Amino acid sequence: MLGASPKLALLSLFSIATKGIGYAQNQNSYLEKKRERDEPVPLYKSISEILTENWGILALVGGIAITIVFVFWLKRRLNKGETAETAIPARDPYEEAIEALDALDAECHRMDAKPFVFRLSEVLRVYVERCFALPAMELTGEEFLREVAEHKFFRKRYDDLLHEFVDRSDMVKYSRESIDGEGLRLLLDSAVHFVKDSHRRLEEEEATQTKDQPSEGTK
Repeated sequence: MLGASPKLALLSLFSIATKGIGYAQNQNSYLEKKRERDEPVPLYKSISEILTENWGILALVGGIAITIVFVFWLKRRLNKGETAETAIPARDPYEEAIEALDALDAECHRMDAKPFVFRLSEVLRVYVERCFALPAMELTGEEFLREVAEHKFFRKRYDDLLHEFVDRSDMVKYSRESIDGEGLRLLLDSAVHFVKDSHRRLEEEEATQTKDQPSEGTK
């Protein structure tokens, strides 16, 4: 028993040493393999990774943006439709001028000379501008008479009437001289005559041109 103890102890030590060496080899091999597989951790994520991780938030933001754009487009579409429906068609220049002259006739005895003449001159110039495509509102009295004289419709027509109307109107508007009620009535009557007579002549010219045009059946 005692004689066998040293040999047994030596075998035990050898077995332990052998297992220790194997364990150490396995540990070194494990560390080696792990070290070979490890990669450095990236400092920044790729775009695909960011999109993958945040797709829910991006989808929500995109949906909100699309909704806002659609609501804005729909609102503009509806506003355009309402504007088209509520747009007032342009009135006939002659009818508008006659209505304004009638209103001035009713106020003739209650208005002062200057505001009355300013308004009367404006009515006549707007009528000329809309009917004959002349920039009447932007012209001085002399420029207005010159433009009218060069227009083919006014040649040898209304020369004396318009000269007298412009001269008297400018005298009241731009000087200290005034005009009595009879003078205002004469200016108003001149404007009414001009508007009505020019409108009648325009209708006659249009009727003549329509009559002279050959019909489709005679072409």
